[in-house]
Amino acid sequence: MRKPLRSSGRRAAPASAAARWRRLGAWLLIGLLPAALAGGGWWWLQNSTERAALQRVVLLLPDDPAVDAVSVQTWRDAAEELGFPLVQARAAQLLADDPLVRGAALIVPDTIHRRMSDELIDALRRRVAAGARLMLVHDAGLADSVGRYAAQRSRLSELAGVDYAVYAELRTGMLREAPVTVRAEQVEALQIPPGKLVRGPDQRLPHSSELPPPKDGDALTLASYVYGPLKYTTFVTRGTYGGTTLMSAPDGSLIAGLRRVGAGQVLFVNLPLTLLAQRTDALPMHTFLRYFAQQVAGLPQLSPLPQGRGAVVMNWHIDDRKALPALARAAELGAFEQGPYSLDFTVGPDVNEPGDGMGMDLANNPQAQAWVQRLAAAGHEVGSHGGWIHNWFGARVGQMDPAEAAELIERNSALIGRFSGRPVREYSAPVGNHPAWITAWLHERGIRSYYFTGNSGMAPTRSYQDGRAPLPGSWSYPVLSFGVFASFEEAKANGTPEAAVAAWLRDVNHFCANHRTLRLVYFHPFGIVMYPKAFRQWLDDAKALVGSDRLRWTTMAQYTDFANARLRTHWSIGPAQPGGDPGGGEGAASIVQPRVQLLRAEHPESLAGLAWLLPAARYQRPEVSEGQASVERVDGLWRVVVTSGRRLVLRLPLQPRLNSFSPTS
Repeated sequence: MRKPLRSSGRRAAPASAAARWRRLGAWLLIGLLPAALAGGGWWWLQNSTERAALQRVVLLLPDDPAVDAVSVQTWRDAAEELGFPLVQARAAQLLADDPLVRGAALIVPDTIHRRMSDELIDALRRRVAAGARLMLVHDAGLADSVGRYAAQRSRLSELAGVDYAVYAELRTGMLREAPVTVRAEQVEALQIPPGKLVRGPDQRLPHSSELPPPKDGDALTLASYVYGPLKYTTFVTRGTYGGTTLMSAPDGSLIAGLRRVGAGQVLFVNLPLTLLAQRTDALPMHTFLRYFAQQVAGLPQLSPLPQGRGAVVMNWHIDDRKALPALARAAELGAFEQGPYSLDFTVGPDVNEPGDGMGMDLANNPQAQAWVQRLAAAGHEVGSHGGWIHNWFGARVGQMDPAEAAELIERNSALIGRFSGRPVREYSAPVGNHPAWITAWLHERGIRSYYFTGNSGMAPTRSYQDGRAPLPGSWSYPVLSFGVFASFEEAKANGTPEAAVAAWLRDVNHFCANHRTLRLVYFHPFGIVMYPKAFRQWLDDAKALVGSDRLRWTTMAQYTDFANARLRTHWSIGPAQPGGDPGGGEGAASIVQPRVQLLRAEHPESLAGLAWLLPAARYQRPEVSEGQASVERVDGLWRVVVTSGRRLVLRLPLQPRLNSFSPTS
């Protein structure tokens, strides 16, 4: 799980007199910009606001060639998984007005871009004033080009909308760990998944549709499975924020907010997104990257899911022989009339200690063998739930010799494959204990999908562990919890009413359907007996959504196959006419920008099943110029689903006045 981030405690150096004069001159320029442009250049500012059509997200990197490649990959992976076009550019390219950055929404990331020249900061100010969208993250630009910090506040405070990094006042206390609360009215826009927020006097009550709307002062706090409310390293902020507050700290400090600056917009995120993603808490990065690309920039999205339809993974952990009667009860409730599901078995003869005889003993248990065969024949994914002796293995695997632990995982997988009749393709860790070496071991054996207790609340992702990049093609499936609980039996042990569990499961279905995303819910079969009505209602609700073509059941292995094939897609957006502004409009060339863009996509094998989601507020009805695809309007989007072929070209006519696209204004 994530480790707390610590301040370095380094003393901030006061800015030089020359630097203060440069900042003063830059802000005088911005203050006089409208008047200066009124004579012969006002058309540029106005036109870039009304006619610009952003085409990509640019991750702005320093000119230093030694930038950390893993940190950059963290952002690129997130953008790929979400389905937004992201490229990287150097600071010098922005200063030179390179066409690559002209048509871009800009992200200045934490960790990677801590040092920034005054010249670059001034350029960012001018671009935002002229209509650019900027996502400013945590400690970006905190130091100047030689590593000195401004004593009073960050030089980017004016863009952020609050003073932060106020070293002169707070010294090392300018950074501290604090809970993060989400404004109730922003939960939907941020797409925070059901169960990820807690509320109440003790911040332990999971937020769901079953509860009345939160009252003033009833904070919705980000939480995690087992750990409860999370604390994040953030800057204390000063001043009244003049934009839309998305997240805040209990002391009123701004954690995230969106505001207009001149003709542009700035999304300030006071969280170390890069470091969190590398420490198995990537939900904040994905949340704000999606919000920025979709809500602020209005970019087209390559849907993460087939046909752009939501999905749920029902992941069963079947630990021992006492689960077999519960499987029969689940069948009576109609569980296996739907699916497919991911059902992962621990099949050794023992559970708590070697020799206790409490395990499933698949090799010698005809009833267990029949279940494995029945489930595999019905099309469910029968996977491995770790290392042969469930509880004993789960408690010790982190300290065991990897060779000894691997032998137990192999023994478990081999026996399951013998009775299912097909190779094991997915894995779930007993007790959630999944050291990083296990991921590599699974990868070597072709097992690319695994249940994961890190990154809780997320869609499937390629997880970073111990700061290391993920292995190609391997996907983790983070558990979606209900506050601090994830399984039915945990909720029951803490007295959670059945109505609350039913509401959460219903919320999960509709969250995935409405936002065209995927989440994993896990449980043990005997937990069904504790909440049979909630389980039955979950099935009924899912059946209705599946019938209306809004949701599907899938398995970890099935989605991994699709996700890896999807990553081989190459696509881009650009002007339809040669000579148009290749950057999309931030600059004088935007006066002649074509009113039609082209989306071009290619795949070495087939694009079939891939879907693009395009905001109808930005685009008129797309036209298929090349390839085979259906086009329909759903939920304020154009959904374009490819039916066959390896190449697609879409003509995207822009709406007459693009400034009408402002979902966050």
